[in-house]
Amino acid sequence: MKGKLKEIFSGVFWEEAWDEAGRLRREKTGIHNGLEEAAKWDRRAGYFEKRVSEDKGTGRIHSIMKFLRDENVIFPGMKIVDVGCGNGSITVELAAEAGEIYALDPSEKMLTYLMKKIKSTGLSNVTPVKGRWQEIDLKEKGWDGYFDLTFASMSPGVNNGHTLRKLIDASRKYCYFSTFAGRMDEARSELWELITDKPFITEDLDIIYPFNLLYAWGYRPSMRYHQHYRYEKMPPGKAVEELFQYIKTAAGAEDTARETVEKYVASKSDNGLFTYQMEIHHGMLIWDKTVMVPPKTQ
Repeated sequence: MKGKLKEIFSGVFWEEAWDEAGRLRREKTGIHNGLEEAAKWDRRAGYFEKRVSEDKGTGRIHSIMKFLRDENVIFPGMKIVDVGCGNGSITVELAAEAGEIYALDPSEKMLTYLMKKIKSTGLSNVTPVKGRWQEIDLKEKGWDGYFDLTFASMSPGVNNGHTLRKLIDASRKYCYFSTFAGRMDEARSELWELITDKPFITEDLDIIYPFNLLYAWGYRPSMRYHQHYRYEKMPPGKAVEELFQYIKTAAGAEDTARETVEKYVASKSDNGLFTYQMEIHHGMLIWDKTVMVPPKTQ
């Protein structure tokens, strides 16, 4: 038991656990490199933009901004990098209060939506950057210790100890990171298992890894959770499209899997309507890189 206790206080333990979880996810999804990852988000960009534009993502954005304000890490004139900015929904919120913000994403189509938002809001302090966080050379770009806040919300670019350390290295003071904190979605879970023949788990996309790794490194991040609930009835055709888009992009399912989705939705529909229930939990972390305590030893 004593050996096990020493392990859980070790940064090496959590880095290796996070790496192994990432390997399992890549094995499950079939996405093994940056080009495949960028292509996935290019395919998903339109669907993602539609979901956010329908105000289904604004609750999480409000929670993030409130957390940043409550922790006093947002202030006029600050420099921010948004790692994995996606369609820019959070970027424009940050930019409204910052002095300078770089918005990084590997997806050309996601950045196109960001540019439209920049134009519509009249913002002039946002610089879009196409690229993968894993491949960014901080010194070459002049980003080493450059930002007042490094920000990564649900970003697949921060997916192991190395990329988390890079997020810290790019900051001169504050860091923000969020990802799933477990998730419950009966339809997606059941379809995932039907199509992939594997259990539906988030693997490396869980706050347990970055939180414990930061703790083992000596940081004491503030944590907050946001819960997103969705319960609605929809026509079977709409349900098929929504569920298939998720399975196709997340699990790498082929078009032939659509038939499985159609049969599933039909079996769960009643009086011409499919009931969709979803509960997603996000874990949000904020920490000051200049404040550390000595790592615990046994």
